Amino acid sequence: MSDSNRINELFDNQLYQVSKGVSHEQMDKGIMWLELERVKEWKSRFGYSFNIYGNDHFINGGPHFHFDNREKEIAAKVSFEGEILESKGKGAVDSKMKKELKFFLKKHRKRLIELWNLKNPELKVL
Repeated sequence: MSDSNRINELFDNQLYQVSKGVSHEQMDKGIMWLELERVKEWKSRFGYSFNIYGNDHFINGGPHFHFDNREKEIAAKVSFEGEILESKGKGAVDSKMKKELKFFLKKHRKRLIELWNLKNPELKVL
């Protein structure tokens, strides 16, 4: 599984846990909702995707990722701290999703930085 797909899967799982009533505090303690189902290829349940493109550029002096949801017509560029830098889609990232993004980035920011550095070696971030 590629790094991009793994990041998307991790975020999708976080949204799934929240949809089942698991709080951020519970997730921090390792408490998770678990359902037994047949092993199958992962597919997004909520439609959000993270993308970091090669040969990209800094926005406001820093790296960003593309946060999209085709169904909701969301096309945003987001800082690694969770700030919406640009939004070009018809839809907008709502406050609940912004909260989930910030919680996710606290745990997985390092993965995004590694992916940014891999795809944009001339604009490495420490």
